[in-house]
Amino acid sequence: MWNWDQGRLDYFQFDELRKIAKFAIKNDLRSTNVAALSTATGLPFRPASDPLYKPWRNYSRVFKATLLISKNGKVAQPTPIANLMAQDGQVNSDEYFHFLAEATTDPSPARENWNHQANHRFPLLFSLRFLLARAAIGLTETTLDQIVGAYNETALTGGEDDTDFLAIVDSARAIVPKSRQAKESLKVLSQLSYLSLDRSKITVSLDRDDAMQIFQQLAPVYGARFSDGDEEIRRIANLFVAARDDLDFDYSNTVVSDTFEAGFEEGGRIERIHLKIERNAQLRRAFFEKYPSARCDFCAEDTSKSYPWAERILDIHHVLPLCSGARTSKSGTVLDDLVANCPTCHRAVHRFYGQWLKKNKKKDFADASEAKVVYQAAKAEYCGVSNA
Repeated sequence: MWNWDQGRLDYFQFDELRKIAKFAIKNDLRSTNVAALSTATGLPFRPASDPLYKPWRNYSRVFKATLLISKNGKVAQPTPIANLMAQDGQVNSDEYFHFLAEATTDPSPARENWNHQANHRFPLLFSLRFLLARAAIGLTETTLDQIVGAYNETALTGGEDDTDFLAIVDSARAIVPKSRQAKESLKVLSQLSYLSLDRSKITVSLDRDDAMQIFQQLAPVYGARFSDGDEEIRRIANLFVAARDDLDFDYSNTVVSDTFEAGFEEGGRIERIHLKIERNAQLRRAFFEKYPSARCDFCAEDTSKSYPWAERILDIHHVLPLCSGARTSKSGTVLDDLVANCPTCHRAVHRFYGQWLKKNKKKDFADASEAKVVYQAAKAEYCGVSNA
């Protein structure tokens, strides 16, 4: 069974990791106190009763497991990944979580049981490739128990070819005790744009060919490992840029419309990821099951009255930074970061985003709060014009 920091799900959300990275490149996380880090990130680092308490004592494994920080001598040193994530628009959630899957080992250099000579397995990579192999043959839904069971029952490390994975997609499911840590790590991984989480089940929203294409691109991070865990973390993090450049996230068979038609003027890699989230079929179904209204959040038109012959023509819009995935919680993918837009308004919002970012000389929004403010600004300007 692979280890994970159970109970830390909120700290592994992509937007929160960006905040931690921004703080870490300017402050030493080994010496900073709870009050400073909590104020900068908005996260409840504990114990809050002691504002001088050093978060490093309780959260160092989080910082290390995310590949953002390693201990170097007496200080906490940001990795190249942290430096990139601290810059808005430089890294998107798919790039980061794909690499985290490729790099996370069992045992892990972030933990005390690190052994550089062990027979390392890649639990997150195994899990992701297991999901993709099943999706490639039309099995788009997989329970967390199925994933953990398959990992426990087989000797696969995560780097095998599609033949090996296809041979186990229907293997028996025997769950060993204490699998909650492993399941929480799968909830973290579910922030990938083409995944959605519903309590104990993950759905892959990809065309079969796209699923197999991503499966074949993913590979474990190998190389000569260091005996010191912190040094190993630095070695792995230094490989991020090269690994990212080897991956192609066009999802060409799944996302049929190009980015310009969707409203993005630039059409860069973070816009394509954002679009994939908004085209995630399972997220769309889950959203409209929870919010069945046919009214556009932007222009307030009731599309069921305007187009009575169509059940629903609304799109879902992801009101977070373009680089961000859909957040996850214990119960599943968070739907409150989505709103319903009619197609015209949806394209207009994307164009507004592009113009706002260009005017402010930014590649992406700084955080979720800024993205939501800009969305509301677009609504206010629309209402001002439409009521004039």
